[in-house]
Amino acid sequence: MIESPPFELLDGLLGRRIDDPGLIELHRTYPLKPLPAFTDRGPSSRPARTRTGSSSPTRRPRVPGCYPSIRVRGRGPLLGYLTKVWVREQYRLPMGDGLSTALPEPEARTRALESSVQEYGNIVHVLSRDERSTLEARYHEDGRFIWFLLTLNERDEDDPELLKSAETVLAAAPAREYPSWPEPGAGEPFAAALRALRDHQGAHGFGEIDFEVSDRFTFGGPHAWTGNPAAEREFRVFGHNGGGGLVAFWLVHQGRSIEEQPVVFLDGEGAMGPVAADLCDLLHLLAGGIGPYEAITFGPFYWDADPQPTIARIAEEHLGRRGARTPQEIIDDADNEYSDLMDRVDALSGY
Repeated sequence: MIESPPFELLDGLLGRRIDDPGLIELHRTYPLKPLPAFTDRGPSSRPARTRTGSSSPTRRPRVPGCYPSIRVRGRGPLLGYLTKVWVREQYRLPMGDGLSTALPEPEARTRALESSVQEYGNIVHVLSRDERSTLEARYHEDGRFIWFLLTLNERDEDDPELLKSAETVLAAAPAREYPSWPEPGAGEPFAAALRALRDHQGAHGFGEIDFEVSDRFTFGGPHAWTGNPAAEREFRVFGHNGGGGLVAFWLVHQGRSIEEQPVVFLDGEGAMGPVAADLCDLLHLLAGGIGPYEAITFGPFYWDADPQPTIARIAEEHLGRRGARTPQEIIDDADNEYSDLMDRVDALSGY
């Protein structure tokens, strides 16, 4: 039977990044689920639970040196940090200072810096707090122990030390080099696969997919979306959804054809994100019943997905055989390689 990790080890790992060797070894040695990856469109935290407790990484702790979260290579999943550790009743090891999960509620009340009654009548006693972390004990209203919770203390968003640290973190993060493109021309050739896709839509529709293909590249949308006319050089809009969102190629690869550039979505309400690594992947995503808007809003598990295998045949006919591509694979690949879209649009917008 694998023993529980010593509390000193858990305390020492609080605040570590999820790619920290010590945190990886903890998850390898003890019965913890694999460390999660985060994206801009995913939940902010996903606990990794054990029989005796759990640890919770989160992607954006407001702590100097940890904020803002960065990405490997400047792209890919956001790197989370260990911000909370729960110690449950089955944890039998001592925690120091005479603490253990056998601590009676009256004694916890006596030792507490402060106490409160929270949801469901739970009694919470703050047992210790320093500049780095807070330890609290939680009990049912009848005095039965629930857990200890060790939490990394976070700063206010406008904390001067936090903001200064964020500048250092961002300066050290690798960034993509963006090609310099000429002014777009109204007569730019439109991909044959897109013309075939538009013909298919005209004849059969896209079902519940909220996406309409244009018959040529349209201009003005990236300028309006970012407030920067230079954005017109970097995006080629070829479709939209009913809410005014833009579907576009993002021209980030020098020397590649337009069909080989990533496809992104700029929502009319301000959301954005990479959709597919190239046009072929976009067509396979549509074949799975998910369009650009659904990919950004709901991800690969869109419950109204209406598969359209004919679109996969359009991809094969015009862009070559690629084999089956699931929506999960397509969206994950786009996220992992092009999640710096958000940073780039911020830069173009002057933020």
